[in-house]
Amino acid sequence: MKPKYTKAFDWILNDRYRLIQHILFWLFFYADVPATLLFDPPGLNELHVPQLITFLSDLFVVYFNLYFLIPKFLLKNKARLYLFFTFLTVIIFGFINQHVSSLYFYMEFEGEEYGLLPSEVVNNFIFQASVLGSAIGINILKRFLRNRAKIEELQSINLETELAYLKEQINPHFLFNALNNIYVQTRKRPKEASESVLLLSDLLRYQLYDCGKEKVYLKGELDYLKNYLKLDSFRKNNADISFEVNGNPNGKMVAPFIFLPFIENAVKHGLSIDNESFIKIQFDLLENEIQLTVENSKPNTPTPNRVGGIGLNNVKRRLDLVYPNRYELNVEDTKSTYKVQLRLF
Repeated sequence: MKPKYTKAFDWILNDRYRLIQHILFWLFFYADVPATLLFDPPGLNELHVPQLITFLSDLFVVYFNLYFLIPKFLLKNKARLYLFFTFLTVIIFGFINQHVSSLYFYMEFEGEEYGLLPSEVVNNFIFQASVLGSAIGINILKRFLRNRAKIEELQSINLETELAYLKEQINPHFLFNALNNIYVQTRKRPKEASESVLLLSDLLRYQLYDCGKEKVYLKGELDYLKNYLKLDSFRKNNADISFEVNGNPNGKMVAPFIFLPFIENAVKHGLSIDNESFIKIQFDLLENEIQLTVENSKPNTPTPNRVGGIGLNNVKRRLDLVYPNRYELNVEDTKSTYKVQLRLF
């Protein structure tokens, strides 16, 4: 799982493009300066020296704010001090800029006095404030996106860790049941024990080598479930187990072991060694939907904590994580049967 913001805002967040970003920013506000120097008549170039002075003033104000005032005050929750020093900086350099420009015109035009009109003073202040405000806004936006990307990365790591933990809880549970089955066979039907060992080997191979990804092919998952039921049926010969698949599983993907806990629950709590019992498993594979129905008989003597267990609790949590708002789970619990219906869409 990759964070959404990493690719979508790579150009903004990647430090490799920082110099280009800064150049584009200053060109946006001062594109007329290089254009004048390149294309205007030589006699007019000297009139843009005050604008160059303004540019240098804005340059200092912006970077002083970004690399000193923001880390020193704003990021340390000292907003009042940050606003005070920002305002003070703008006033001081605005004053310096105006006086340097006046001095330049005084020297350039042989002692003629030059004074800025009040409207020009206000316009210069507004322009400098807009440049600084834009720079601060972009900087805060980049910090926000970086923090959001880090948060999503941490959430992704936590989610992957939780899913791996949930899957690992299911695997030992199944292995415990399978080994118990083989133990019973070695005592009552030792010839079948060797076939059970081979089946268990195939099942473990699937768990170890084919289920390391977030999604697996549905066909492999169905084969896994069939082998699991076959392995357990050696111990319970009087059980009626049906496994039906309607539709083509080729090409469909699902989360690994997402169906196993429901079937484990049916086998564990629905089948009986001494009495007749049944499990009916049906998969209906539609174009954009997978439906699973598992129905099993209930023993005459109720089994404590029949619906609980690590597997079912985990699969509900995994459904919330892997298929958020894309699944339906219904349970029908009667006196003689227990039925689970799951829809993935």
